Amino acid sequence: MTDAPRRHLQSLNMSLDVLELLAEAAGPLSMAEIAARLALGKATVHGVLSNLEARRYVERVSGRGGYRLGQRVWELGVVAGEFIELKNIAHPHLVALTELSGESSQLSEYLGGDVIYLDRVESSNPVRANIHIGRRAPAHAVATGKALLAFQSEAEIERVCAGPLVAYTPNTKTDPDALRAELAEVRARGFALNPGEYRGEIIGVAAPIRDHTDAVVAAVSVSGPAYRFSIGDAMALAPNIQDAAAEISRKLGHQTHKKLRA
Repeated sequence: MTDAPRRHLQSLNMSLDVLELLAEAAGPLSMAEIAARLALGKATVHGVLSNLEARRYVERVSGRGGYRLGQRVWELGVVAGEFIELKNIAHPHLVALTELSGESSQLSEYLGGDVIYLDRVESSNPVRANIHIGRRAPAHAVATGKALLAFQSEAEIERVCAGPLVAYTPNTKTDPDALRAELAEVRARGFALNPGEYRGEIIGVAAPIRDHTDAVVAAVSVSGPAYRFSIGDAMALAPNIQDAAAEISRKLGHQTHKKLRA
């Protein structure tokens, strides 16, 4: 390892040591206390704290002048907690969809023009879609991606549609107007299809999941090889996918009913 990566790793470890120390402390700690407990120089600790404070990971306490964990740590904890809760809530529904369809089921979230797979229950069939947790796929070419992209902001939809829209198979939509039209259809009918647009032999169907604010935060899908799971099969399964998505949404606090106007 060269000097630069080693220094970056040391700086990262010191930052994490400071955060963990503050998390375990009974109250705010001064810079001198942090330096003493971590056996580090005050100048080094000052640099670490300044960086963490600038990024809101720590904050100073008035009066005594010590440091405690900042707002950003809380924000990240909330996000992490939500996705842990989401996976725990969604997993039994993935199991049920796989048992019903005989095909693999997935849970995904949207991330900057891609989808990232959060959870998966694999089909027992020896031939199945090759999807891995933590991997990404282009939103415009997969069912979960279109189920999520359709409910992003207009600016985000336009950014993705502006391309370039890469063609992964002859079925991939690379025309911006065609993609916009399909996303409008997804919003109208409540589910999305992938007729072999990312990997030509894989068919998928997905529906969006909403949280308590009515925001689309994830999508649930089923996918399988085209010789066994046709577009017709996907269309027939779509109501079950939507039911699963609606039930996951309900458990996340989403209210399906609308308030009556006076």
